[in-house]
Amino acid sequence: MKSLPVPPLAQTLERYLTALGPLQTAHERAVTGAAVTEFANADGPACQEELERFARAEHRRGRSWLTRAWQDTYLEQRSPLPLAGNVAFQLAWDRTRRGVDLAADVAHRLAAVHLRHLRGEARPEVSPRGEPLTPTQWRYLAGGIRDPRPGTDGFLEGHPSPAHREIVVLRHNRAHALAVSDAAGRPLPRPALAAAMTQILRSVATPGTFTDPSLLGSEHAAAVLDRLRAEPAGAETYRRLREALFVLDLGDEGETGGTAEALRRVAFDPGAAWVYKPLSVEVGLVDGFVAVHVEHSILDGATLAAHVAQAHLVQPDDRVVEAPAAGRPTELVWPVDARLRGEIDAALQAYRAEAGRYRVRVVTVPFTAPAGLRFSHDGAMQWIMLVAQRATWGRVRSTYEAVDMREYLAGRTECLRPNTPEAVALAGALLDGDATPEQLEAARGAHSALVKACKSGNGIDRHLFGLRAMASRLGLTPRIFADDGYRLLTTDVLSTTSIGGRGEIVRLAFAPTADGGVGVNYTADPGAYEFCLTWRADEIGEIDAFVSHLRAGARALEEGARRAGPTAP
Repeated sequence: MKSLPVPPLAQTLERYLTALGPLQTAHERAVTGAAVTEFANADGPACQEELERFARAEHRRGRSWLTRAWQDTYLEQRSPLPLAGNVAFQLAWDRTRRGVDLAADVAHRLAAVHLRHLRGEARPEVSPRGEPLTPTQWRYLAGGIRDPRPGTDGFLEGHPSPAHREIVVLRHNRAHALAVSDAAGRPLPRPALAAAMTQILRSVATPGTFTDPSLLGSEHAAAVLDRLRAEPAGAETYRRLREALFVLDLGDEGETGGTAEALRRVAFDPGAAWVYKPLSVEVGLVDGFVAVHVEHSILDGATLAAHVAQAHLVQPDDRVVEAPAAGRPTELVWPVDARLRGEIDAALQAYRAEAGRYRVRVVTVPFTAPAGLRFSHDGAMQWIMLVAQRATWGRVRSTYEAVDMREYLAGRTECLRPNTPEAVALAGALLDGDATPEQLEAARGAHSALVKACKSGNGIDRHLFGLRAMASRLGLTPRIFADDGYRLLTTDVLSTTSIGGRGEIVRLAFAPTADGGVGVNYTADPGAYEFCLTWRADEIGEIDAFVSHLRAGARALEEGARRAGPTAP
């Protein structure tokens, strides 16, 4: 598999200044330009040489030069994970089933994908262009768990055997271990899983507190879990939680209050996820709502979408057995004394106060691209968001767009900075009502060039990240990374991502990555664009204005595109 390249230093520095141009004043550009020139002539070549050497060494170990340092940015996070990187995905699932029949179907199909992988029967994944995709992220199919530790978390791998595997089923924040495979590593039939889940529903009369320790933030959670695991019962509970393929919550609320509110609950509310597990699935027993809370350090949305796509294709086993093949579910408990319970409750109260500040809204804006126009829906949605941020806040700030990089060894994502000078010029013209076909084509070309640069491993963000890491390794303190320009570029007022279609993932929600920012999942539908927004109500009071400007931006772009007419071949 091809290695993630290290881009040329001069190329990245030139593109860095271009990306910063729309974000800075003339004076700020001069200051940053001086810092960049100094880096190019002083510390930069040494950092570049060290990064290239490191990249060669890491490739021999089956990693990219980005792998460990990038994962550490997740594992070093000390805040509660739902507020600092985890993501809630609404899954596309057949809603003809309800209750435990639906939950058993979800568990059976998802587990079948895990088990096929563990049996060594999974086909290698390839891109739409036929390129092999890195299998690195699929390690979560063995289960495993992010393990809270002081300073930097670790990841404890799951067992490689498919035989006698379990999931952890939650009901009202009480946990039961439930077998999902037999001695041959084959998934247990859906009726057996449904029968076992019925036992769980009948046995849970009062709410529990099982998932509470996972919401404390890693520094605190590490200390609490050390105390819990000091007892044999706690150590056994943690072992089974670690080995579980995934967590599945049997919920009642589903889409009560609307889709946005349901997604907000999955993302932030306590009780339905062990947030250090790669996957905590939520099944709405009443209305068929299916979602998953994802711990983001080990997998990205594109990998989850591939998992769901494979689950949809599973031929389910509906054999009826005399006795539930899953056996009797085993309740998992923590040995919590009164003092520790009080400590956890106090921390959980603080978490609830923080999590309660987050909001999610699903916004649909009509949009139809004129026939015959060479057009990028991805670029168009970014331009609409750019119009909206300029109209709302009166200036341009940095936007993050995730680009899938699984074509590379151990690849994750690259960051595309879509607010190009051409896009900013187009947005201004759209606000003024005088956008020209030339501006539209220039913005389209600039966006296309950025996508190609990122997909070829020539993006700037990850390269700058690597150069900064090498400077630290060499004991250097170049001014470029202390300059305000670097902070401007990497502080995202809009953190945006798009999975593409809705065949596997309907939409997603995640906490903004910067104070006063908005997390945005955007999707192109026939005749409309959808923006799923997540923000903190105590940091942004202009969300209604932003939504209004999204609608106005879509209208302005549609009209501007119509005036542009068909694109010349």
